[in-house]
Amino acid sequence: MILLVALRYGRQISKFFLHESDEIILLTTFGAVLLVGGLAHRLQVSAAIGAFLVGIALSGPIAEKSRRLIAPLRDLFAATFFFFFGLQIDPRTLPSVMLLAVAIGLTSAFTKVATGYWAAGRAGVDRRGRIRAGMALVTRGEFSIVIAGLGAGIEPQLRPLAAAYVLFLAVLGPVLARLAK
Repeated sequence: MILLVALRYGRQISKFFLHESDEIILLTTFGAVLLVGGLAHRLQVSAAIGAFLVGIALSGPIAEKSRRLIAPLRDLFAATFFFFFGLQIDPRTLPSVMLLAVAIGLTSAFTKVATGYWAAGRAGVDRRGRIRAGMALVTRGEFSIVIAGLGAGIEPQLRPLAAAYVLFLAVLGPVLARLAK
């Protein structure tokens, strides 16, 4: 429903939120995210998806101003999210999922390197640059934590698996990036 409203009334919504005062823009957009997130939660849908759709609904100058104003908060809340996720992981659960995490990590590292190599090649980058582009993608596994956080209610093993996966890629990624130089 939010997506339909965004498509049909996105410009009007953006004009409604636009204001000269940065504080009003920040509070209005943040309030809209909280409102839609609360409604989504009430409907037993992911609040994160609701917030994502609010971001899609805003366009033009309000989107530019919102990005500028909310970027520092994004970093703070992302760090808080990962800290909270870390608090929920019992380190004793990691060894039991480490073998699976390494297997998934190696598979995803291979596909990330291949994807980066292919994409950089399409952009006309030389072979060495393509390898560096692919290697740079390896450490990107943070979204796994978000997915694990959402799915942990269904399958409790997702949290330690995602944590082990991200830890493995956090070690493997920089090693591969150095080898690519």
